[in-house]
Amino acid sequence: MARQKAKAGKARKTGHGRSRPSLSLTKALGLIILIEGVALGLKAYDDRQRMLEAKQVETHREALAVSERISGKVATVEQTLRLGYQAGWSPAQTARSLADIDLSATMADALTARDGSRLRAAGEKASELLASNEIAGLAQSGDLIIVYDPESGSSRLAAIEASKWLPETIGARSLALQPGRFDSGQVLSARDVSACSSIAGANLSVCVRTQFPLMSRSAMIDLVIYALLLLGPALAILGLFRLFEQRRVESEAFEGEATRAGRILKTVLHQSRAGFWSWDFKTERFELSEEAAKLLGLKGETDISKDEFMSLVHQDQFEAVEQSLETLQERGFLRQVFANKDKSVWLDMRAEPDETQGALNGVLRDVTETKVALARTRQAENRLRSALEGFSGPFALWDRRKRLIYWNRAFVRVFGLEPTVRAGMGYDTVMLSQAANVLERRPNDRDDKAEIIKIRDGQWFKIVERATQSGGLITMGLDVSSDVRNEVELTRQQAKLRKLVAELERSETKTAELTRNLQKEKQNAERSANSKSAFLANMSHELRTPLNAINGFSEILVDEMYGPLGDERYKEYAQDILASGKHLLDMITDILDMAKIEAGKMTVELQPIDITDPVDAAVRMIRRRAEEKGIQLRLVANPGLPLVEADHRAIRQMILNLVSNAIKFTDEGGEIRVTVDQKENELRVAVRDNGIGIPADALPRLGQPFEQVSDTRDRNYDGTGLGLALTKSFAEMHGGRLIIASEAGRGTQVSFFLPVPAHQTKSSSSVA
Repeated sequence: MARQKAKAGKARKTGHGRSRPSLSLTKALGLIILIEGVALGLKAYDDRQRMLEAKQVETHREALAVSERISGKVATVEQTLRLGYQAGWSPAQTARSLADIDLSATMADALTARDGSRLRAAGEKASELLASNEIAGLAQSGDLIIVYDPESGSSRLAAIEASKWLPETIGARSLALQPGRFDSGQVLSARDVSACSSIAGANLSVCVRTQFPLMSRSAMIDLVIYALLLLGPALAILGLFRLFEQRRVESEAFEGEATRAGRILKTVLHQSRAGFWSWDFKTERFELSEEAAKLLGLKGETDISKDEFMSLVHQDQFEAVEQSLETLQERGFLRQVFANKDKSVWLDMRAEPDETQGALNGVLRDVTETKVALARTRQAENRLRSALEGFSGPFALWDRRKRLIYWNRAFVRVFGLEPTVRAGMGYDTVMLSQAANVLERRPNDRDDKAEIIKIRDGQWFKIVERATQSGGLITMGLDVSSDVRNEVELTRQQAKLRKLVAELERSETKTAELTRNLQKEKQNAERSANSKSAFLANMSHELRTPLNAINGFSEILVDEMYGPLGDERYKEYAQDILASGKHLLDMITDILDMAKIEAGKMTVELQPIDITDPVDAAVRMIRRRAEEKGIQLRLVANPGLPLVEADHRAIRQMILNLVSNAIKFTDEGGEIRVTVDQKENELRVAVRDNGIGIPADALPRLGQPFEQVSDTRDRNYDGTGLGLALTKSFAEMHGGRLIIASEAGRGTQVSFFLPVPAHQTKSSSSVA
């Protein structure tokens, strides 16, 4: 320190001893400084303009990249809505199939939602989009709305929070979605640059705005270098002392910049979760920077052996990493991805050998997020493939050269391509191969890019082909056999109607007479129906009196109340009489109830009840009957269900009818489940069994009085066929409905729905 002070003092004394520069030298220096200032100003202005232009191009590219990504996501969501609609999914199922969708609903549900709600805002925006023939737009709530409008049926929409699809704001950069279509960049000021890019299929644009300082570090360094170059003549005049002094200043500045660059590099590595590492070929030891050591679970800069390094690698990637290190010199580079010991972090290890130092220098980077993203992408692809395989119609995907990429099983089955189809086949080759299985082709009047075909098994399919954004092609088919049959039947009925109209026009007198006769016959039929109902009601009452006596006396005989009967066969006969009497009494009771309903005399007493009570009572009443047959009967009721306006006795009778049918058609060892839950504004009671099931062609007839289904195995079951009819009538008297779903050989589910009163719905919503 003393020596430095002495040198500084000597330098000051030497400076005082120098002569001052002459006036001409001062003017020259002033002129040089003036020229330097002008030159630096022009250079700074020119560099600034170039920087603004470069930043404008960069910002526009970023806006274009973000808009293309959002356009792709919009297309994906719109395709998901379309596939979900074609597959018959509900809006909730469609929303669950794609993680990007926040909510999905039909247009009708959205427009009838509460004012000011997110769903209502989405519905209003979707209406504007349909009116302007657009598929995406920005709602007032800030949601990005995507709408799908099928050719027939209710439109569907999806809502996504717009900020989720925009990259995070970093530093002075900001991104936003703005209404309108803009595809340009502009310089707003000396510090602001803005660029916009429109989104395909929507009146929206992605706008990126970037702010940066007036003077960047690189521009400052350039100006310093130019200043040093322009000050050369002045420094030469001032002498070697000032030249040496200037070099010292430059050296200090360079060292400061190097230190700053080192800090910046360290910050960048820390933010990007990366670090340096080196491996010595001779000692086979790894040198890890602080950041690289932290990624491997170590602390601070460290030096470890090869075995210690390999102990930090997960056992699944152990052999791959070791082989990469051993063959490094042959390949001349290293690229390896591996997981740490507990597989919580995935690392990308890259390096190239430095022959001069005999070492391998590289970078270790955390790629866990990338791995997770790839896994999610594969999972989404698998879900999409599963959905397409579950799609009943044919589906195929072609690349831009019309080569087959993907197809589902229905595509092979419908077109008879089992022995020939393979990936990479040309479109024309596949079309030629499928021609043998296509019997007839019809154009579609409403869509020139679709056709109706008939295959060998008699089915009709509507084949639709649409181009993809990447230039490929999608082929989809929908089963329209029922539509074609209905069209043929409609044509036949129209011809019959025209013939009838012609006959009616030829004989107006005959028509009037026929009308009078029909009116008379209608009145006779109504009187006959009323008489029949009254007769059934009276006869049922008359028959129940002797039946009660028969059942009572036969029960006394079965119980041997007044002593043994003697022969055991008498007791068996008495049991048969009692069982037959009870069965006949149940049949008469059903007939009486049906007659009352048809005569309009059956009424239900509606009052607020917990629907679980009558359901539980009915299950307890009939449980012993199920246990005698070896069938497991279970009741599953959700807690917290709202009260419903219903008749306790009618609900109990409905459950007894449904469970009785289920026991009747379920074999020993089967299972019957009674479920009580809430579906939106209705309470559902479902009875499901795994019995013999019901053929599909017999389902429409069920629920009508005295209708039964004959089983294919020629099994006979007692009953009048009134159980389902009574249950359906009771459900309709409560303002509800009955639904039957069954599959032959697998079981049946019968469900009835009762409406929840409006005040109960509001209270449930407020509690929720």
